[in-house]
Amino acid sequence: MKMTPLNIAIFAGAIIIGMFLGLQFSGFAWLLIPLAIFVVVVLMRNKSGDKADPAETAEAMKMIPATGKARIYVMRKGFVAGQQGMNITIGDQFNSQIRSKYFLMAEVEPGTHEVTAQMSSGSKSAAVSHEVTLAEGEIALLDMKINMGALQGKPDFTEIRDAREANGMLTGLKLVKWK
Repeated sequence: MKMTPLNIAIFAGAIIIGMFLGLQFSGFAWLLIPLAIFVVVVLMRNKSGDKADPAETAEAMKMIPATGKARIYVMRKGFVAGQQGMNITIGDQFNSQIRSKYFLMAEVEPGTHEVTAQMSSGSKSAAVSHEVTLAEGEIALLDMKINMGALQGKPDFTEIRDAREANGMLTGLKLVKWK
């Protein structure tokens, strides 16, 4: 997570409140309250799209694009920052957010598409882009991971082109609609 000015201010406020409560009351638990407040604020920034119904998920899992189209799948399965939202955009058409154990599916025109990922609490400078070139009938799965640095995590793309492997990786995940 990037320490944006707002996050720094919230964290500093949490430390001050924690010190005040720690001096006023005995017990280690009071020191955890500001940290808990900080975590809640970060998680409140999650604004994903609606969850798809089972029929839409089953259709997406077929890995067969419509005639004249291609598909881009974006998934998160990891533990690191799993409950923090990751904003995903594909060109100017698609925009949504996923957490761990969720995936997105976009049916696109054949050609080159820019997929951008950014953590919901990160700054624009922490956004990472990846280009995907697809022919008609092709699919690409982008498995999103987080590379943790000292103060922030950056999204990392792993591209899978094999439909059978991609289908296996999506098993058990929930489809989220684009906003």
